[in-house]
Amino acid sequence: MKKIYILAFAFLSIFAYSQVNIPVSSSRGTILTKTNQKIEYRNLKYEKGKVVYTNLQNGQQEFLYDNSVKNIEEKTETTVLSPEIKSENSASSIVTLQKPNLTDKKEIQSFLLQEKDPQYKSGKSLNNLGTAFLVGGTTCFVVGGAINLSSANKTYSFGEEEPKGSPIPLIIGLVGMGAGVVMKLSGHSQMRRAVEIYKNSDTRKFTPSYYVLNNRNGVGLMMKF
Repeated sequence: MKKIYILAFAFLSIFAYSQVNIPVSSSRGTILTKTNQKIEYRNLKYEKGKVVYTNLQNGQQEFLYDNSVKNIEEKTETTVLSPEIKSENSASSIVTLQKPNLTDKKEIQSFLLQEKDPQYKSGKSLNNLGTAFLVGGTTCFVVGGAINLSSANKTYSFGEEEPKGSPIPLIIGLVGMGAGVVMKLSGHSQMRRAVEIYKNSDTRKFTPSYYVLNNRNGVGLMMKF
């Protein structure tokens, strides 16, 4: 019975040892021994049953047998940017996010259309729809007027009833032209408002603050931009 316990203990020890994952090499990390001792290391190498490393606490090279290691936790190396590189990256990001300082109206319109500004895009779509209504209404009015005119100029024989022209095409044309004009005016107004907002965006960034100062020299007003 005693031999069975010894064999079971040896089997469990071998099984527990097989679960320890020891890297062949590691730049930095923490070693946890079977006695629950934590060792911060660097330049670890594992060969021939020995774990050789440099102890970060004393800077000396040490080693442990693999059967005394409980766990090894590796730490990944992180790259730390210098202040100069950080400032350059931040500056480049800021430059990318800044809007170009445009003054020409056509350049501003092209920029807003390219950046898909919601207000300018909505005004542009409404303006184009108004143009379509205006062209369609005008065409309908002209065609209806021409048909009525040709009917009025046609000669009829005695006793033949003269057909009357229909006012429906003229009414449809007038309604379409009126709707087109309203849409174009509304769309143009939205586009103009978007351009004005772009022009005034820089001036609105600086809001002055006013402070009342009271010191030995007297009372004064300070304005801070």
